[in-house]
Amino acid sequence: MIAYRQLPVMVIIMLFIHTVALADNLQDGYSGIKWGTDIASLTDFQKVGSKDKVDYYIKPGVVHTFDNIDIPLVTYGFYEGRFFSVFAHIDTMEVFAQMKYYIQERYGIPVIKYTSETGEPSTYRWKKEKLKIKLKVQKYTGKMKLAIYYTPISKMINEPQQDKYNEAGIKFLPKHKPITPTHVPLLEF
Repeated sequence: MIAYRQLPVMVIIMLFIHTVALADNLQDGYSGIKWGTDIASLTDFQKVGSKDKVDYYIKPGVVHTFDNIDIPLVTYGFYEGRFFSVFAHIDTMEVFAQMKYYIQERYGIPVIKYTSETGEPSTYRWKKEKLKIKLKVQKYTGKMKLAIYYTPISKMINEPQQDKYNEAGIKFLPKHKPITPTHVPLLEF
């Protein structure tokens, strides 16, 4: 039988184990898709752009949510047909700050890159096992985004170049018939 005084310690241990398990879920894949999955095996994806050997897709009808806020533009990256990245455009500084806090709680203090002009933070980066997560603010436009990379595949390409292409080239959504969107979590650790 567990002594009453041992209960708080056991609760803390269980919460820690649960948090570690949630953080490991992103190590396996994103939004139910395993890293490295071939695009040919996925349905309901629509191609929105390409650069070199990387193709970018969206999933029409799916709106990701973060803290009950809709994040409508999420782009999936496939290198030579294999799933390796996710990009989400962020509309408000409040959502950006909440994401930073959320990720920092799970992955620790980020490496921060500062702009040379203003000295303000421009990129927050976390690395854990096979993942690299970035929160970025584009210095001239103020646009914000979340990028998640599966490093066994992303290290085969130039990530900074992919970031720039994603920021510059994927600014559109293809026209499709209006449908009731399915809401899914943007970040699930």
